[in-house]
Amino acid sequence: MLGIGVRAPKDVQEANVHKLAVETATLLGHGERVTREMTVANCDYVGAGYGLIDEGVIDALKLAARTEGLLFDPVYTGKAVKGLIDLARKGTFKDETVVLLHTGGAQGLFGYHGELEGSLT
Repeated sequence: MLGIGVRAPKDVQEANVHKLAVETATLLGHGERVTREMTVANCDYVGAGYGLIDEGVIDALKLAARTEGLLFDPVYTGKAVKGLIDLARKGTFKDETVVLLHTGGAQGLFGYHGELEGSLT
């Protein structure tokens, strides 16, 4: 499991992702199958800082909206999608099934209207 961090340091992000993965697997009846070693965090896509969006986030938002009809917030999921797209383009995922777990936040688009205005057309 890969968690793409948007604020927390790598060790904290990995602990958060592992906890959520165990909780999710437990709901499915397989909590014991998730080990700590299976959890990795990549915190290289934070950009200039928490809550600050950059051109890479805007590009990711546009790509997801245009190709998949998906709307993501620019703070959390937008940065995760930016990282996922970049890692995929670099060939990180070879013969793997990739699932993006999106837990909400599209309403965050409205909080960044000024920064995004004209950028998503």
